[in-house]
Order: sequence, then C-alpha cells, then structure tokens
Amino acid sequence: MTPAARQALARYLMALADDELVIGYRDTEWTGVAPMVEEDIAFSSMGQDEVGHARLYYILLHELTGTNLDYRARAPGEYRHARLVELPAAPRYSPDGAHTGGDWAFALARRYLYDQFDAERLLMLRSCTWAPLAQAVEKLQREETYHLLHGETWIDRLAAASGDGRARLETALTRVWPEALGLAEPVEDEDRLVAEGILTASSAQVQSRWLARIAPTLLRHALPFPAACGADGVWRATVATETGGRRGLHSEHWRQMWEEMTSVYRLDPAATW
Repeated sequence: MTPAARQALARYLMALADDELVIGYRDTEWTGVAPMVEEDIAFSSMGQDEVGHARLYYILLHELTGTNLDYRARAPGEYRHARLVELPAAPRYSPDGAHTGGDWAFALARRYLYDQFDAERLLMLRSCTWAPLAQAVEKLQREETYHLLHGETWIDRLAAASGDGRARLETALTRVWPEALGLAEPVEDEDRLVAEGILTASSAQVQSRWLARIAPTLLRHALPFPAACGADGVWRATVATETGGRRGLHSEHWRQMWEEMTSVYRLDPAATW
C-alpha cells in the first residue's frame, strides 16, 4: 500500500467509524420515549451495536496509522460522518416538561435507508485487500442481520397501514432522501483506493447497488423512491444530494449533538474515564 493510499484508507475508516458512532448515539436517544417498550429495547440495542462497530473501526484506524484517536478530543468539523446520521428524530423536552418534537417515522426511515446502504458497503468491504478490515466485516454483518430485519418489518408494516401511519412514512422518506443519498459522498482521495485495488468499488457504485437493493420494496409499496435505472443498468438518484459531511461540513444539529456527546469529557480532558 502506498503512503498516499494509506492516508486515504485512514480517512475512509474514520468516515465509517463516525457514521456508526453518530447514528448509534441518535438511536439510543429513543430509550424510554419510543412508542412501545419493545422499541425502547430495539433501538437501544441497535444503538449499542453501532457504537461497538464504531469502536472496532477506530481500533483498525489505530492499527493502520499508529495514532490513538480519541473521538471526544476532536472538534466538530473534524468528524467525517454523513449528514444523514446527525439529524435529530427522538422527542425532546423543555425544562418545564413540554414536548418539543420527535418523529418516529423519520427515525425508522433513516434507520432503514442507512442499514440497507451499510449492508451493501459491508459486502464490498468483504473483498478489501487490507486484511484486518475484510476480516472484521464478517462479525459486523452478523450483528447487522437483526437491524435489516427490524427495518424491513417496520417499512412493510407502515406501508400497509391506513391513514396516519402510511402518511407519516411517506413524509419521512421524502424528507430524508437528500441526506440519505449523501451516504455515498466519497472521502478525500477515495478514487486512489479503488485504483490501487484496496477497495473493489467506489461509493458511487455502492450507491447504485443500494438503490437496486431497496427498489423492489419501495416500488412494491409505492413509497417515495427518487431513483431510476438507466439503459446501462445503473441506478441513479433523481433528486439533489445533500453532501458535505465527509468534508467536515455539518448542520447546526451536529454542533448541539457534539456538545452533548463530549460534555463530560470536556469538564476535565486530562482525567481517565
């Protein structure tokens, strides 16, 4: 592996880890406030899985670079997650106890689209020529099986519902698509990883496979699906994509989330937690 490719792979690993860390944190925000107790448990469990996956990617990043990265010590603009995962969904409450929002359908739509994209990404990474990453993927895929089943079950359930449930899902999917497409935003110099054979597909190719993967379900249910398959067999989006996350350009929601995630650490950065 050339030094330039090693640097590009480090950026790729950081994006993977940051995606998992941030969506895991967002999922755990549903603990105690999900519509039913089973989903309190499900989202908490999935969130813990994702944080564990993030930790594995950070360990691989250390193995690759020799640098011990502490995510809490990074500034908000140093994170490389896609904008999709930072968007808030869980209910929040003001100091006087008033409810200040939260959208269960949005959380489900985001989780479904993310998990399906991640499944295609993991399939590609199984053939990565950097052995430590390829070997780690098998464990991640086993744990992601439950996430995929959970998302598919809820999409089918809400799509078949009448009235408010179906309408909320349609609204959520329409809202989330631009950021979901941003999952395929490439990290800096990603094309070098493909050119040197370290990755077997670009993020754009993974995106096309992801769109092909979810097309049967969303089209069968006549749900919002802004993509089309060209004469060349490649699926492409038909709406604008929200990007910037892979370059550290995040929404205002991320700054608030970062302050919450790192608040205890920032009280005494020198302490051992």
